[in-house]
Amino acid sequence: MLRIGTSGWNYPAGRGTWNGLFYPVRKGRGSSIKDFDELTWYAEHFDTVEVNSSFYGPPTAETTRRWVQKTPRGFEFSLKLHQQFTHPEMFKRSALAHLPEASASALTELARVNEADIGKFKSGVDPIASAGKLGALLAQFPASFRDTPQNRAYLECLLQTFREYPIAVELRHKTWSDEIGSTLELLGAFSAAWVQIDEPKFQLSIRQNYLPNVKGFYYMRLHGRNAAQW
Repeated sequence: MLRIGTSGWNYPAGRGTWNGLFYPVRKGRGSSIKDFDELTWYAEHFDTVEVNSSFYGPPTAETTRRWVQKTPRGFEFSLKLHQQFTHPEMFKRSALAHLPEASASALTELARVNEADIGKFKSGVDPIASAGKLGALLAQFPASFRDTPQNRAYLECLLQTFREYPIAVELRHKTWSDEIGSTLELLGAFSAAWVQIDEPKFQLSIRQNYLPNVKGFYYMRLHGRNAAQW
């Protein structure tokens, strides 16, 4: 089965707004569709979605239970791991905006993943997993995440931490494909899908053959091909 979906379903404003394009035009309180629900509409047209908001903040169990209720049987969610797990420097910058007086050491400690952080994210995922609607967890690492002994050890720890869920890993630096055998071995040990990326390729971009590495579990992300404005 091939599933096709988008990254998120709520884009209400700006250049990429979906209102009046994918979603019907809503005209305020007098409209007959004032109680319109975007996710319900979306799930009538697609059978999967990648949740982008979970990258910026772990969803609560209350929120994900509502998502489950709004979607039909057979619909699947894939959730990005929170940035604390994959983008610690970005997480620290975000924390600094809210805690401007925090020291560098305090921010580093705050960004370090602990059992409470893991439990919080898993509690938000569990209503979806329990309903049989979890497509995958997506571990999207930044392009700067190189294949080093330290990073490889961290990736193995992350895969072990979320081993009870299907997990797809997006690695973007070419060092991972330079050592393709050991990368495939690591991912295969946890039945993790190596995310295939349709994107412009630059000097340090990962090289991929677009073949599945896990039987029956394949994840491709269409990043776009506008190399000039990448």
